[in-house]
Amino acid sequence: MKIELEEVKKMTIEQFEIVNKKKNRGFIFLVALACFFSNISQLPFFVSIGMTQKLNMPMWIILLLYIFLKKKIRVFYSTFKIFFAICSVFVLILLSSIVTNNSYFNSSVLQSLILSFFIYCLGTFVGDQFSDKDLKIVSMSYVISAATVALSIYVEYFSVGFDITSRQYAYASKNSISQIIFTAIVILMFIHFDKFRIFNLLKIVVIIFEVILLMFLKSRATIVGFTICLIYIILGKQFNRKIKYLLTVVVLIGTLVLLMNENLFDMFVGNIMFAGRNASSLDSLTSGRVSIVSEFPALIEGHWLTGIGSLYFECFPLSCILQFGIITGSIIIGIAYLPIIKSLKFDRTNVYSSILVIVCIGYGINSIFEGLAPIGPGVKCYYMWLMYGILFARGIEKYV
Repeated sequence: MKIELEEVKKMTIEQFEIVNKKKNRGFIFLVALACFFSNISQLPFFVSIGMTQKLNMPMWIILLLYIFLKKKIRVFYSTFKIFFAICSVFVLILLSSIVTNNSYFNSSVLQSLILSFFIYCLGTFVGDQFSDKDLKIVSMSYVISAATVALSIYVEYFSVGFDITSRQYAYASKNSISQIIFTAIVILMFIHFDKFRIFNLLKIVVIIFEVILLMFLKSRATIVGFTICLIYIILGKQFNRKIKYLLTVVVLIGTLVLLMNENLFDMFVGNIMFAGRNASSLDSLTSGRVSIVSEFPALIEGHWLTGIGSLYFECFPLSCILQFGIITGSIIIGIAYLPIIKSLKFDRTNVYSSILVIVCIGYGINSIFEGLAPIGPGVKCYYMWLMYGILFARGIEKYV
């Protein structure tokens, strides 16, 4: 009788585990779907008709509702600290708006900050329930959707009549899509397929295609960031040795080919990195960013404490200080760079920790040249915040 009861108990536990796995599979599918729609919303057709937010935001809201209704969530002490910091930002901005009568709350920095924190919270709430297999599903959803968008952009803008020597950019939204392509390349560099070896060959083809498209887009901030990331992987510790050796060989061969082929070298340096601009003018090479940054002292003069209000500025750290003042701006910068700083301490023997570290470095470099990275625009940087939340939750931290 005792043996029968133990068998019944064992069968009940097994059935419960099967049901639990099915529920978790459904949840992982929702996360993957949210990632898929976020990237697909960047298709030229949706961008042209202003459908990006309408397409990607509903999935994240559905995901949040599912988590609250169906999942046991964990709220970390660190999440409360970030929440408190964001509340402090809004209180300080409210005080500044009363004193100066400047417009602060319609700033795209604040909108992107809230969205990034929202996605980070989603990751921390249920991050401990993610296995490496689940992260692979989510990451591959990102890769597939990014490749779809990349292919669409290539067909529509580059397959016919593209002149790489032109100073005009073929695709206007190049900076946003370049960061998504960069992220997809990094994911593919680290993910390996054991069961289906043919996928490893396919991923090499996709990486080559996306690197070429990155060059065609001429998003030089992303190209510079990508180059620095490759060097960091090669010289950095704890990264997978096979990846380090393979990248070393690829980089050396690529460098030799450029140095030995004058036409290729001129095309890469003159038409891509210099974008056909005057090499003797640093301001021309940086698309006027030197002039923009040089205006910072004059703009901030007399407004160091409160800032001047909502204004897009082509350098994220300076933009935060210029808009909100040195105190509030510094708090926003601290929150925005938190994943970048914290991820450097993650164990890089794990594939997804390695991916996060490189993505964070790439976004951090991009933030020097852009006004919203590493928190925006829109959901451009969502993968970093989602992965940071998930991997943070999988570690050991005091939680409530």
